[in-house]
Order: sequence, then structure tokens, then C-alpha cells
Amino acid sequence: MCALPWAAALLALIALLLGARPALAQDAPPQGRFDIQFFRPSAAPRDLMVVQKSEVIGHLSPTLGVYMDVGVDPLVLFSVDTGQTVEAVSSRVQLTALVGIGLFDWADLRLAMPFVPWQTSDNLFMLGTEGQVRSPAFGDLRVSGRAALPVFNRAGRYPSGPGLAIAADLNIPTGDPLAFTGDGEVTGGVTAIFDYRLDFGGLFPGSLIAVNTGVWLRPERQFAGVLLGDMASLGLAAELYVVQQLGISVIGEVYGYPRLNVLKNIVSDFTESAKSIPAEWLFGVRWQTQLGVTVTLGASVGAPCEFGVPSLRLVSGLTWQPLVSREQEEINRILFSRRADPDDDGLIGETDECPEDRGPPENRGCPDTDADGDTIVDREDNCPTLPTDGRGKAGCPVAYVEGEQIIILDKVHFATDDDVILDESKPVLEAVAQVLLTRPDIELVRIEGHTDVRASDAYNLDLSQRRVNSVMQFLIDSGVAAERIEAKGWGHTKTIVDDAHCNRPDEQLDAECLRLTSMNRRVEFHIRRWAE
Repeated sequence: MCALPWAAALLALIALLLGARPALAQDAPPQGRFDIQFFRPSAAPRDLMVVQKSEVIGHLSPTLGVYMDVGVDPLVLFSVDTGQTVEAVSSRVQLTALVGIGLFDWADLRLAMPFVPWQTSDNLFMLGTEGQVRSPAFGDLRVSGRAALPVFNRAGRYPSGPGLAIAADLNIPTGDPLAFTGDGEVTGGVTAIFDYRLDFGGLFPGSLIAVNTGVWLRPERQFAGVLLGDMASLGLAAELYVVQQLGISVIGEVYGYPRLNVLKNIVSDFTESAKSIPAEWLFGVRWQTQLGVTVTLGASVGAPCEFGVPSLRLVSGLTWQPLVSREQEEINRILFSRRADPDDDGLIGETDECPEDRGPPENRGCPDTDADGDTIVDREDNCPTLPTDGRGKAGCPVAYVEGEQIIILDKVHFATDDDVILDESKPVLEAVAQVLLTRPDIELVRIEGHTDVRASDAYNLDLSQRRVNSVMQFLIDSGVAAERIEAKGWGHTKTIVDDAHCNRPDEQLDAECLRLTSMNRRVEFHIRRWAE
């Protein structure tokens, strides 16, 4: 059987909708070889094998994987000159290395690098090349992106219902056309993805049906009677969980890539066109674990009426993502029903310290808290009891009390070789004044000033004293009582880093000296006495 009737009808409809690109010239396409590999696995652990789901990789979750497939008779050609068939590729082993990462739980980016370590063929002298097909050889590097459409994005919630996504591929010509592992130029395409996941309380909990349809834009080329060009694509797949708690599912797929230049006369000659549509049935078993590893085993049988569809293909795959990651969390959502995960946060058992309250894996399944109400969760807040302000950093305000000091997050800057406070530093000093005005328990604060190594000791002592005097006056002008403040300039006598080798003008300092001298130039606020 050369094509499945219902698949042929669907593929024909795609061809009608997409249409072949209009020819730019009437000349025959150039001669040349091309990539015959149609098994193109995805780096996303929750994708099926060739057919994609709308579920993107979890946010900032790296994924790694490798697929191996062994194909029998993927390319058998007919020699017009001799009337004989030629096994241009009689068997092939291909490894595909996969890398992916999710972005914001609505998009992902994936890379696939095929490599053919071994393949065999007849002697290809009838096709213009003496000897067997060459190997080893790399394939074309595939760069893929996918975006889940709003409303139909199942990420971050109980994953049932419909899903929609758009994917795009860009194939970089790293392969070898003479080995039938590359097209020799940049190709690409787009794919529309629709799927539906059944509710976990039904007869087939968590099962999924997915449909992919799109176009693959390829160069027009002919070789030994095979005319290559743009291709439509169709994939239909289903996944059924047979042991949900163990993450074991069975997968069935059918997919094909009809050439649009073959189907362009489909309206007038539907029967003959449909017969030339290749199709491949793919069956597999998958084990998704709680340990960040997914194992897939499968086999396919083809309708080898055209190139690229082997009579038999064996497939194995292994993918990985970190145990604590958004991707693993999404996998856990699928593996366990509401009874095992009542708060629906993807964590179960001892890994979920708050089983009745939903929380992220970074917080061991407990809800994030924000004690100071500054919208920065406590686990990421360096000052969880102090609300930040517009100039704060990492959840801390610009100025706050810690131990025996008033900590400031920004430096106090002065005009060069002067005691004039720059405008950019006045908000920092206003924050210090606010701390003192709201903390009457702080009775006395000493402002301490320090300089870098440059200039003489006497000059630095005088400059640091004048600068802290300016800071003290600023605080007094801001409403702080004068008797609560004292000022002391230390010059270069209390350094925090060694900048002795940096005694040069600014324009002669390297990056390291600029950093060291900047660290030593500072103003500090030390609490000298507390109210009893």
C-alpha cells in the first residue's frame, strides 16, 4: 500500500490550501542530491516523536536529548538507463542530538543536530558516483521555535482541554548532499499545532490527540527521476497513558511530506496524486520519570512509494531536564491525578511540604510569602521585613538598619576633589535622614568618610573630613537633630582593599584600579549609641 486513503485526503487538502510556490522560470530544476531524512524528532520531552504538542518547554528549563533511528531502504531509485532499481541508501543509522530551553512558559527554542555514523548502499555508478554512499556525515542543523497561543496555553494549570501553537524551523546547511544528509542551502517552514488533552478523571486520563499541518520550503531539484521541491506536512498522533502513576504511555503517529509539485494538479487528477503520497506509521512506548529522564522506544512501517520513507524504522530516544525545573513540574502535572497532587502544583509526596497549598518547586511546594508587601517574594528578598522603594535593590530599601550600621545601597558621590554632594546622591541621603527620623531609638550616628590612595595623607584626611561635614549638614537640613550626628574623616587610613599600586590619575587607571579605588572611596553611617 503506497498511501493511506484518509491520510492522502488530508494531505491533498493541505496542498490545495498551501499551494506550491509559483515557478520563476520554465527551465528544468538543476540536478543534485538532497536530504532524505523525514524522521525529525523534537527536543521537547513532552512532544511525541515527530508530531509536536502545543505544550512548550517550561520556563528556563534546559533540556538535552538524543534519538537514534535505524532505517531500512529509505531511498530506492529507478535507473531509466538500465531499467533497474538502485538502493541509493539501503540502510542508515542516524543519531540526532537535541537541545532546548523554554521561555516564559509560552515559547521555546530548540536545536537538533543529526549525524549519520553509518549507512550502506549499492554501488552508485549508475547514478554518477562510483562506490557506496559516503558516511559518516552530519545533517543540516535544525533551529526550531514554538509559541503557544494565548487562551489555549495549558502551561501552569491543570493540563486538560485544547491547545494551539505555531512552530517554525530553519535548517542550516551543515549536511552533505552527496551523502543524502543535507539540501545544500538554507531551508525552513512553519507548522500549525492543535491538540486536545482529555481530563484526568475520565476513561483515558491524560490522553492526548495532536494534529500538525504546515509547509517545508525546499529548493527545486531533481535526481534520478525524483523531483524535489516544497513539501506540505501532516502529522496525526495520539498518546495514551496505560500506567499513569509510573508515567508509562503508548504513542501512535502517522505523518507524511507530500511534494507540492506532485500535487499541484490534484483537482484534475486526485486519484493518481493521492497514490504518490508517502506515509509512515510510527508506534512507541514512553516512560516519563520523576527523575528528569524520559525514555522512548518505537518502530515504524512505511508506504515506500517515494523517497525518504523506509520499509522499517527502529527508534530509541532519551531526554533529560533538571529535577527541579518548570519542565519537570509540567511533566509531574501529567503523571499524577488530583488525588496524588491535590494542590495541582506538580509536586507530590515528600517533595511537597505544603500538599494542600499550591507553591513553586523552588519553595518546596509551599506558597510564596511577601512579609513586607513589596511584591518581591521572601525567598528572593534580601530584606524580607523591610519594603523596598523605587531605588532599592534585591528587595532592600536604599537605606536600612542592619546591626550597628545604617546600610546604603548606593554610594554617596561628590564633585572631584571637592566636598560638594552630587545631585544623584541626594536621594540616598534623604533615605538616611528618613531612617533617623523614623527611628528615635538611634541616639547617635557617626558619619565616617574614606578616600582612595591618590594624593597625600594630609590632603586625604582634610578632603574626607570636609565631605562628611557636608553630609552631616545635609542631614541636619533634612530635619535630623544636630546632637544625633557626628562626623569623622579617616582619609586613606582604613581601606577595605589594597589600592596602593593605583596612585595615578583617572585616565591612567586600568579597570582593576578603577574598581579598587572606587571601593575605598565611601561614606559609612555607624550607630554609636542606642536609646535605653
